Amino acid sequence: MNASGDVIELRRQPGGEIPSDGSVLAGTGEAAQWLEAHAQAGMKIQGKNEVRADEEPMPFEEAAGIINGGPRLLEKGKIFINAAAEGFHLEDNPEFYYRFGEKRHPRTLAGIKADGTLLFVTIDGRAPGISVGASFEESARIKKSLGAVHALNLDGGGSTSMTVRDTLVTRPSDSTGERPIADAILLLP
Repeated sequence: MNASGDVIELRRQPGGEIPSDGSVLAGTGEAAQWLEAHAQAGMKIQGKNEVRADEEPMPFEEAAGIINGGPRLLEKGKIFINAAAEGFHLEDNPEFYYRFGEKRHPRTLAGIKADGTLLFVTIDGRAPGISVGASFEESARIKKSLGAVHALNLDGGGSTSMTVRDTLVTRPSDSTGERPIADAILLLP
C-alpha cells in the first residue's frame, strides 16, 4: 500500500520488499482471507493503529516499538509451541513448518523470567563443529533452562546476529557474513 492508502499489490507469498513510500499489511488465517477479499490492487485502504493486550487497549507511546516474531515457545513456564494457530504452519505448504521449525537453524529468541528480567538469546548455526543451531523445541528448552517463563522465537537463519557495543559477538550463518536487517532490538543505557 502506498502512502495515500492505495493498494498497489496483493502478495500471496510471505516476505518481499517494503515500499519506501508506503507499508505492508500482512495477515495469517482469517486475517489473510480478509485481506484477499478487501485489499485488491487499486482499492483504497484506511488503517487504524490499535494495540491490545489481554483484550484491553494498551497505550502506545511514541517511543515504543513493535517487532515481529513467533511462534511462542514458552507460556507460564511450560513449553507451548502452537505454530498452526500463530500462522507458522501453511496448509498449502506443509513442508514449510518442517524446514522452519523442526530443522535446526540459527535462532534469535526473547523471553522473560518471573521477576521481569528480560532474556535475549542468539544461537549460532549452520557451522558444523561450532554450532548447528536449534529447532523450536530445543529453543524452548534452552529458554526454560535459563529461567524464562514466557518466550518466543523472534527470527532465525542469516538474520540472527548479536552485537555488544561495537563488537559482533555471534557468527552469522550467511557465507557473505553479517546481512543488513529490517528490524532489531536495541538495548540502550
